[in-house]
Amino acid sequence: MRQNLVNLPRLTIGLASLGLGVLVYLLDRPAERTYLIPDVLGHSMQGSAGLFGPLGQQLPTFLHTFAFCLLTAALLRVGWRGALGICTAWLSVDALFELGQRGDLAAWIARHVPGWFQHVPVLDNTASYFLRGRFDPLDLASIVLGAALALPVILATRRFDPPGV
Repeated sequence: MRQNLVNLPRLTIGLASLGLGVLVYLLDRPAERTYLIPDVLGHSMQGSAGLFGPLGQQLPTFLHTFAFCLLTAALLRVGWRGALGICTAWLSVDALFELGQRGDLAAWIARHVPGWFQHVPVLDNTASYFLRGRFDPLDLASIVLGAALALPVILATRRFDPPGV
């Protein structure tokens, strides 16, 4: 019997969550405010409630945290401590990025972004992310919720973990 190298339920749920997050950006966000996602629909939803309504404001933040907890755990054989560590790590990373969008802190971070980032795809948008981003306490709450909901999913799918090393 062939064993999987990843936890397939976690991988599937994580990728589906990321896909839903991409849909929010495609359908509800103005193309000029998204990075890496072209204006495939040829219009901007700015000023519109969009398909996801008010939920679409915090949904991507929730889904990012939730999905990356699951995707990280999909590669590992974890017990409850490992699952808690993964969820805490992603909660911390996402919360720090959200907090980094606050006024003076955002300006300070942008001033300290290394110049060579401008020549690396994805990293070239780092300063802009902080300067043009908007700190929102509800985003922090969605990050906490994403990590908190990922934990039981990780624990419930332990029987599908890859073999130990």
